[in-house]
Amino acid sequence: MTEKAVIDAQVLFYFHYDYKKVPLTLQELKKKVIDGEITVIIPIIAISELLWKMRKTGKVEAVKRAIERWEKSENVIIDDFDIEIIKLMLENIKSHELHDEIIAMTCKKHNTNIIYSTDKKFKEIFKLQLRSWK
Repeated sequence: MTEKAVIDAQVLFYFHYDYKKVPLTLQELKKKVIDGEITVIIPIIAISELLWKMRKTGKVEAVKRAIERWEKSENVIIDDFDIEIIKLMLENIKSHELHDEIIAMTCKKHNTNIIYSTDKKFKEIFKLQLRSWK
């Protein structure tokens, strides 16, 4: 069975805006996705954050192309913010920020505790396995 991991907006931003500075951890993640060793789950809220940031820099076309690639990839799941996430949020006792909670509940929805991020709150509050590059 292929390993699954959720990625947050920071990861997307590195790949689509700050590509020259992509950390080794994320370069390895990309290779694993391409090789079919891991399936990444991208919460729609993370894509929304990326779009919001890229719009400010005039790079919306890059986001459109990325979405097209993700939709075609067998190893990428674009996950909607849906009632299942809300139900998981209802069971959750503690939170940090709304978008982080949605991303953390996406992990639970997909039965993975692996998240690629530098935000220590994912580990501290949501008890996820943080794969950080800092």
